[in-house]
Amino acid sequence: MIMALEIGDATAASGMTKAIYDQLNTLLSPPLQGMKPEDMQKVQDGWKQLAFAIASGVVSHLKANMEIFGIQSSGTASVTVGGNPGTGTVTASQTGATTGHVK
Repeated sequence: MIMALEIGDATAASGMTKAIYDQLNTLLSPPLQGMKPEDMQKVQDGWKQLAFAIASGVVSHLKANMEIFGIQSSGTASVTVGGNPGTGTVTASQTGATTGHVK
């Protein structure tokens, strides 16, 4: 499974921000059910800002500091060597830096 590290937005409509906000709202809203709707909306707006701040910090930190090991690529290659064409399987393994691969 491939999944992007997506922060989302300040409205908590997508990405990690939405996942964090959904959990905050699920866990923290039941004790507040007696609040006026407009007050509850203010609280939830605060949770959205908090979720966005957390997601921004986590994703930015992971992208800046993540190290990837064991990158390998393979496939079929057609090459000409000394005038002779040929086809074969090529496997390339990571030998360089382990940071800077995540954007």
